[in-house]
This record gives sequence, structure tokens and C-alpha cells, in this order.
Amino acid sequence: MKIFISHKKEDEHTALSIQQTLVNVGVEAYLDILDDIISDDGEKLTKHIREKLRECSDVIVVLSNNTKRSWWVPFEIGMATEKDMPIANYLMSYEELPEYLEYWPRLKNQQDVQKYVEVRNKVARQVVLEKQLNHSYYVRADSNISETQKFYEELKKSLLGNCETSSQS
Repeated sequence: MKIFISHKKEDEHTALSIQQTLVNVGVEAYLDILDDIISDDGEKLTKHIREKLRECSDVIVVLSNNTKRSWWVPFEIGMATEKDMPIANYLMSYEELPEYLEYWPRLKNQQDVQKYVEVRNKVARQVVLEKQLNHSYYVRADSNISETQKFYEELKKSLLGNCETSSQS
């Protein structure tokens, strides 16, 4: 697993924190900290982003008020969606999200980032096991649930469990 961290430059500190959490749990992460030479050239930047997304399996999107002014974060989300890459939103603030972003699981802290990795690995192991048993888990004929969709369901359940546990404490 290698995770592409999509963010607006102003949210770089949070993106770096997410990257460090991922590295601490043994997951490779790509975080663009671009120099002005490439960031001022739209064609070069587009090629660069596409190349880096191809190298990754997942995307975590850092969302804040700054994201509303980004042209590139929606581009990265669109590219990842087209590839059926697992996506999760990391919310820096609890504001209303555009409807199209409501679909993906929401991470709110570093513990949620760790939970993302745990659930992603669990679902990946299930897929391998099912394939070894000659059952197609990746897309089951009876339900048409992809690995990505199964991951979303499992992560949302897991994150909901965190909310219930913390509210009962």
C-alpha cells in the first residue's frame, strides 16, 4: 500500500503529520511539496500528479477551508475516483462538505488514520483469502461489491465504532 496525500499548500503541516503517522505504521506515503518551477507549469504539474497517482494505491484528502480555493485537489480526487482507488477525507475542521465528498469515509485525527491502515490491510487479506479459496471476493456475482466498496463499508463501521466508544466514555 502506498497512499497519495492530497492537500492544499496551506494545509501542508497537517499533511506532513498524516505522512508521519503512515510511516510510523509502516505505510509508504507520497506527499507533494513542489518547488515553484513545476507548480507554475500546469502541463508539467498535471503529468507529475498523474505519474505519482499511478504509483499509489490509495488517497487521503486533507480538507479545510483552504481546499475550497484549490484547483488541484478536486483534480486528484477525480483521477483517483476514475481508477477506483480507495479515498478517505481527513477533516481539519467540521464544516459542511460538498455533496460529492460526503460519500467517502471521514478521518478526523491520527487515530483514524491508523484505523484506515488497519481496515485496509484487513480487507486486502480477506480478498487474498477469498481468491485462494477460488471465490471471487473482489466482485461477487451476488452483490457486485468491489474491494474498494467493501473497504469503505468496513472503515465507516470501524470509525463509527470509535465515535460510539468515545461518546460512552
